[in-house]
Amino acid sequence: MPNSTYQRWSKMARIHADPVSTSLMHPTRRALYVALLQADEYTTVQLQEIVGVDRYNLYHHLKKLESLGLVMNHRDQGRTRWWCVIDRVPLPNDGSATSSENSLGSIDLSNPRVQAAARTMLRDLADLSGTTLNLESVTLQSLEITGRKN
Repeated sequence: MPNSTYQRWSKMARIHADPVSTSLMHPTRRALYVALLQADEYTTVQLQEIVGVDRYNLYHHLKKLESLGLVMNHRDQGRTRWWCVIDRVPLPNDGSATSSENSLGSIDLSNPRVQAAARTMLRDLADLSGTTLNLESVTLQSLEITGRKN
């Protein structure tokens, strides 16, 4: 009986996380994805040098990222495989000191003039994109800017 009780608790305690976020929390997959975000494409050999894993592990992690629709082997040239990112997603916070590898900067909005300018800019962007954004009952603290460095 103790084993079946454990199995029931084990099933109830499982946490189902987003598979993309979970996958990108793995250091090797994260390093592969970040490297591919910073270039148009890399060969398998180039990725192996960047990440520093053996070929078997490299393919294992690339296939996992490919199965999630994040990267693809977009062309073969002889025995050379070329990989690229096909879906850009925010990197999950891995608990490191930096918030994420794709952070370009942050703007402190504690100055009332800066906050007013940020509200105006955000309203204009919301209008352009057709997004509803209610900024009336909130105090803006900072603006985090993320993107891809070219």
